[in-house]
Amino acid sequence: MTCCTGLVGAGNGQTRIGLTDADLLQKMLDMKKATSISIRELQQNLKQVMGRVAHGQVFEVTRHRQPIARLIPMRPIGPVSPWPDLDARAHNVFGRRRVSPGASQIVIDDRGER
Repeated sequence: MTCCTGLVGAGNGQTRIGLTDADLLQKMLDMKKATSISIRELQQNLKQVMGRVAHGQVFEVTRHRQPIARLIPMRPIGPVSPWPDLDARAHNVFGRRRVSPGASQIVIDDRGER
């Protein structure tokens, strides 16, 4: 089996390792096909199977040779949006004015010794 990690050439339809674009696409599709695994095999080899799933392999879990579940890698989650800058937001809303005492201090005072 030929490794397909080469880069696509500049417009000639061949990769650096000699595969055509169609051959490379077929190899990539073959890698995405589900590998069948029984529940018992999954229980005995969970760490290895999860490692392979993390690297993009798809597994179809079977019970009595009937498919019951599919293990697929998670889609990458986009970057987490940062917390808003509340001080800048308050400055935009209130300008130089300050509310004294602040809202949190009012709530603390209202709670008393509870």
